[in-house]
Amino acid sequence: MPPSVQRSVDAAALRFAAGIAAAYTLAGVAWILLSDALVLGISDDPGWLATAQRYKGVLYVLVTGVGLAWLIRAGYARLLRAVDEAHSSELRVHQMFLGHPKPMWVCDPLSGRFVAVNAAALQHYGYSAQEFLAMTRSDLCATVERQASEGTCEREAGLEQHRTKSGQLIHVRITHHTIPYEGSTADLTMADDVTAELLAKHALERQESQFRQLHDSLAEVLWLARADGGEVLYVSPAFRRLYGISPDAFRRMPGVWQEVVHPDDRGIALASQQALDRDGQASCEYRIRRPDGSERWISDRKRLIVDPEGLVRMIGGIGEDITEAKLREAESALAQARLELRVAERTADLQRINAELEAFAHTAAHDLKTPLNGVTGYVQLLDRRYGRSLDPEFTRMTGRITQSARHMAELVNALLALSRVSMTELGLADVDLAVLAREIVDELRRQEPSRQVEFDAPEAMVANADAGLMRSLLGNLLGNAWKYSGQRDQAVIRIVAEPGPARLSFSISDNGAGFDASQPDRLFKPFERFHSLDEFEGTGIGLATCQRIVRRHGGQIEITSAPGQGTTVRVTLPAAAGGSGVQPPR
Repeated sequence: MPPSVQRSVDAAALRFAAGIAAAYTLAGVAWILLSDALVLGISDDPGWLATAQRYKGVLYVLVTGVGLAWLIRAGYARLLRAVDEAHSSELRVHQMFLGHPKPMWVCDPLSGRFVAVNAAALQHYGYSAQEFLAMTRSDLCATVERQASEGTCEREAGLEQHRTKSGQLIHVRITHHTIPYEGSTADLTMADDVTAELLAKHALERQESQFRQLHDSLAEVLWLARADGGEVLYVSPAFRRLYGISPDAFRRMPGVWQEVVHPDDRGIALASQQALDRDGQASCEYRIRRPDGSERWISDRKRLIVDPEGLVRMIGGIGEDITEAKLREAESALAQARLELRVAERTADLQRINAELEAFAHTAAHDLKTPLNGVTGYVQLLDRRYGRSLDPEFTRMTGRITQSARHMAELVNALLALSRVSMTELGLADVDLAVLAREIVDELRRQEPSRQVEFDAPEAMVANADAGLMRSLLGNLLGNAWKYSGQRDQAVIRIVAEPGPARLSFSISDNGAGFDASQPDRLFKPFERFHSLDEFEGTGIGLATCQRIVRRHGGQIEITSAPGQGTTVRVTLPAAAGGSGVQPPR
């Protein structure tokens, strides 16, 4: 029988014996007093008194014997029930101890040695039952110095740091109870592992510290207030730097920020507050006046903070100093205004200069053509009057004069056309370049019907361009191809288009004389010639005119050529609105 149960049984037996003794004593005294009175009350006959006195003792013995037998039986039954209940209670407590999900143990309060341990402690600490019962409480402690000096674990607010068999450090919350155990007392301990909770708490504390340090280092003002705005819950230290007022003053007087708003901007701040109440968030920019009289620009952004049920719990906001940005914005606006004024002035100057150049070009063309026409007219008059009477050398010389005058007139017309390219206002429209090319080639065929020229071009080739300038561009390029292929028995001129989504690229190639194109910087200079006048006529202005036309349309032009191998000119222009509309030749 367990000692605790034995102690319960002994105590119950003692109480039962004392009860029987008291009952027997009371019953004996009552029998002596009452039985004599009863016998005398029945009869005072000496014979009766002798007989009654003889059997009175026998009756007392019989009655008390029966009573004692019944009392002993009832007491013994109660004693057995008490033993069973005590044993059952002890068994239930033991089972609860062993099966409890948290580590528990019983140890001797003097030596600290473990005398009982449950399964949860064995599993949690990794020891076997024999190993655990061979240890003391200080063996679980992580700090060896404390174990040696005090024999107990270092505690902090009910927490101890233990080390498991694997060496892992854990933090446990200890609960102690003193209990009776095997005739003495012992310490019942329950250990609740709070390592994860403690680590999470420390991590949260670190995050809060880092978050506060971040807030303290920011130049922007961060603040939180109650939903009604009547109490400031938090404001970052940047408030002092920006507003020139201590954060404590702002917490004591939440409305102080409105008092420092510039009088001209208070309407903006008030409208922002109304927008916050209406929309749940608001932002605005306004000026403030600091206590030292200086003014700063503030970007004020705030919003309502609601809980999952949609109830407003707080107001949060950020105030940012945008004074420098406003100054840069003002400087940029001033610089932009000055630039626009300068551009307008330069544009006016350019328009005036262009008008003067155009007038000069017309005047120069007129002034140059007039003497040229005079020279040509006089030479023709001399030829008609005296040509028959003079020698052939005179006729040759007058022919050279007429040819030079005609070349000079062509040169003047080319220069006039070149100047007009830059001054002509573009009339952009969808232009089918293939149709223009065929018209130009047909005109060249009519001028030289004896030429055998194979011409190949797409059925359609649409660009978004000025029709007049496109005719001039194709006229120059196809005219050059026609001219420089004149020495071929079978000349070939071919146009190949490369359509794109936004650009039209095409090339015009011929099998003519070609030239050395190894110096690209010379190709489009005015008056640059790659053949002598004796070989091919020309003014040297055509390619320069083509480059200006293409550039005015935002395009590109390039030339590849070699002596005796022909020439290819590649041009890129904006495509028509619906695409380049290229159709291959039939």
